[in-house]
Amino acid sequence: MTKKRWLSLLTAGILLLATACGTAPQTEGSGSGSPDEGETDALTEWEAAADIFNTQQTDEELYELAKEEGSVTIYSISSRCGKVAEAFNAKYPGVVCTAFDVDGSELMEKVSREYEAGQYVADVVHYKDQDGSIYAEYVTPGIFYNYRPDDILAHIDEKYKETSTPFYIEMTQLFYNGEAYPDEPPITNIWEVTQPQWKGKVMMQNILEDLAWASWATGFCVGDAPAMLEEAYEELTGEPLVLSEGCENAGYEFLKRLYENDPIFVGSSDEIAEGVGYPGQEDPPVGFASSTKLRKNQDNGWCLVPINLEPTVGIPQINSLYIVNNCQHPNAAKLLVRFIMGGMDGDTSGNDPFNTLGGWPVRDDITPAEGSIPLEEWNLLQVDTSDIYYNINNVRDFWTLLG
Repeated sequence: MTKKRWLSLLTAGILLLATACGTAPQTEGSGSGSPDEGETDALTEWEAAADIFNTQQTDEELYELAKEEGSVTIYSISSRCGKVAEAFNAKYPGVVCTAFDVDGSELMEKVSREYEAGQYVADVVHYKDQDGSIYAEYVTPGIFYNYRPDDILAHIDEKYKETSTPFYIEMTQLFYNGEAYPDEPPITNIWEVTQPQWKGKVMMQNILEDLAWASWATGFCVGDAPAMLEEAYEELTGEPLVLSEGCENAGYEFLKRLYENDPIFVGSSDEIAEGVGYPGQEDPPVGFASSTKLRKNQDNGWCLVPINLEPTVGIPQINSLYIVNNCQHPNAAKLLVRFIMGGMDGDTSGNDPFNTLGGWPVRDDITPAEGSIPLEEWNLLQVDTSDIYYNINNVRDFWTLLG
């Protein structure tokens, strides 16, 4: 376990103890919301100057302030941030948006290194906090802020905004080849990927090599998921699930049986999409891959079709926006966050690059891309990210021992 993770666990323990005693320790900045009434004197100099907890400013008000700052920089895990910057620059002349597309782990290393050195290059960060580490290790200590504009957040379901400022959702889906199976999916229940007929025919990435995959796997082992899996197993087989030695619940049992069914491990979702969706196959595999691969279906000639598995497809991948503490352009940062979230003037050009097949806007007043199955129809797990945070290493260790 990393030193940072140990410190976070220690901090959580102190918070729990303090709460039990009726007190709470003071932090540099709350990061996730406005200070309590009467505590504005506790704001840092930057928080006060940035007016970071003011969630009622309009796009127009922020634009006037942003023009005085002149620019804004975003670090993003998506190449689509370049299109966002182009649209922002067209709409808001006088405020130059510069976007950097950076790989996930590299992005956090870069922004952390710059922050610790006092070099506040990034104003806004786009990231997916699937394992809860961003909230625990960046938002809670006040390194990142969840800027939460009231008018926009009012259009987002509470379950998606508890620990972050979300703007669109992806998921890990099980895909099959629609040409080979034109009438119906070959699998409907998630336990079927552990059965003999699919031995060596399920493509996926190794959960030890990717944080998103480790988070997805952990989601099956926490909260209500194990009970859901246990019930689904009995519905499929007609028999109660018997846990193997070392499996504390149905989630661990599912992962064990999946691993023992010899899945095909590859390095990326693109490889999975190609292997599953390539036309002309007589007996193609199925594969777990990012839902975003659907937007490449037509261009690549793939026959990918996603399955809405019973009882669940797993946890959602919530793409969120954060403002960096001490950033140089806080008003432009707030304006950019609002722009990417769709603003409130009917112009969704900042959100449009992400509103494609395999991605769903979280706002109830933005229509998903044509051909999308509504987000609420997918069997998504709703799991507390803190459950992922405190259990992900246990699941990784369990998976390692299976080898």
